[in-house]
Amino acid sequence: MNKNWWKYFFKPLTAEVMFKPRLGIQTENEVKKVLSEINSTKKLNILDLCCGEGRHSHLFAKKHQTTGLDYTKDFLKVAKLKTPEKIKKNLKFVHGDMKLTSKYFDKNSFDLVTSLYNSYGYFDKRSDDFKVLTEVYNVLKPRGYFVINTLNGSGVAHHLGDHKPTGVGNEVEKNVFVLDNAYLNKKEMRTYSDWKIIDARKSKAKIFRGHFMQNVYTNTELKTLLKKAGFKIVKTWGALHGTEFDEKTSWHQTILAQKIQNL
Repeated sequence: MNKNWWKYFFKPLTAEVMFKPRLGIQTENEVKKVLSEINSTKKLNILDLCCGEGRHSHLFAKKHQTTGLDYTKDFLKVAKLKTPEKIKKNLKFVHGDMKLTSKYFDKNSFDLVTSLYNSYGYFDKRSDDFKVLTEVYNVLKPRGYFVINTLNGSGVAHHLGDHKPTGVGNEVEKNVFVLDNAYLNKKEMRTYSDWKIIDARKSKAKIFRGHFMQNVYTNTELKTLLKKAGFKIVKTWGALHGTEFDEKTSWHQTILAQKIQNL
């Protein structure tokens, strides 16, 4: 599997499978939960890492100054096209690599940085995963917040087991099918997934085949990395929209952390 799979996997069809079913009330509840935990009365400057087609960024920008960063140019093109005129003054999108966040933004720029919808752990080297955390720390203002939502290693191990591929099929919308064959390598603590997307909406069906991998971290491990990067842990919950977190069984973990360094 290509170690830089994230440069090639994300296409318009994968975006349709990943994002479209979550538009609407789910995205609204996710943004509402994040902002309620920050509980700020002022207008925030927000950075949305791996923003995709902007489903969270668009909602943040209704009240706050927002920047979306993503590596996939096709996603950013859609994000810009879908931006309502009334929020354009509050929103911009930047093409870039989240390992190099401080290359694009000044130190102490943002009140809130978000890494939402499981976009952490994509790199071949775990040291690059950690670098993302230090980059976030650098661009956050003192006392600024970081919300990270990703897989929970213990929960993944509970559901997937070891070296036993688990196949899941789903019709995400009429005549669009996704087949996901995934397993966890417990020695590496890394998931491997093979996707087949069949788009049968036209007489000639399209088939997309793609592969991705993701480093997974237990809640204890991720908190340890955040603390090493300089953060204080404020709160943990499960799915992004606000479910309870069970360290042994929850598939997702969401952590609210705060930069503790002063100017």
